[in-house]
Amino acid sequence: MNLDDARSQQKQLATAFHMLAALVLCALTILVLNLASARALEQDETLQWQRLAGTYLARGDIGTDWQAPRTLRIASILLESDSEAGAILRARSLDDLQTFDSSHFSTAANLTSEVDCLGLAIYYEARSESFVGQLAVAQVIMNRVRHPAYPSTICGVVFEGAERMTGCQFTFTCDGSMIREPRGRSWRRSQLVAQHAFMGFGRDVTRRATHYHTVAVDPYWNDNLVRTRRIGTHIFYRFPTRRERDAGILRERDA
Repeated sequence: MNLDDARSQQKQLATAFHMLAALVLCALTILVLNLASARALEQDETLQWQRLAGTYLARGDIGTDWQAPRTLRIASILLESDSEAGAILRARSLDDLQTFDSSHFSTAANLTSEVDCLGLAIYYEARSESFVGQLAVAQVIMNRVRHPAYPSTICGVVFEGAERMTGCQFTFTCDGSMIREPRGRSWRRSQLVAQHAFMGFGRDVTRRATHYHTVAVDPYWNDNLVRTRRIGTHIFYRFPTRRERDAGILRERDA
């Protein structure tokens, strides 16, 4: 084999190697693109399943066994405008147009904390109750917040006396129940009821009650209160009026 033939053979081998490398590179590129596409599709499918699961859980919260309203409506806003002029923003100063500042962060955190405290009380005190039974417990707490004899915040009412061995107002705050963290559908339902009660929707099913206990006990303190009604496994009481106290009418029967 002469020198020219050897060079020609080397060129052919180099060309074949380059073509093979190009084919391998193309194959790898196609594989990577396919993997990326499959990964993106998998992510899309995962998001779809998450949305479906969330929808299912949300709908499952409002079940026939819970006897809750079909929809727990948090709020609705209706904007009415002039039929001829439409909606008009009148001239105002820039300072007056300011709608947000740093103080709103703490306000939002406080509101979230308040609803969480209410949800915890519902969960640990009444998660096995019907919707009305859970709402009743929440409304007792809200009634205490409005009463001058109790703290003016939800968390203050719920955890009042929790630092003392025998002074807690709600048993779950001092008996170790909170070691088991709230979870599952019961926790989701408790949160929904807390939001519902916090926003003040619905009538007071407890008839202004500020106390309750289960039917399994008969505490000494209920002799000084007026029984309002029984809901589920709880009996509810309120403070007597001055007239009732003077007349000696305390522990009323259910209406």
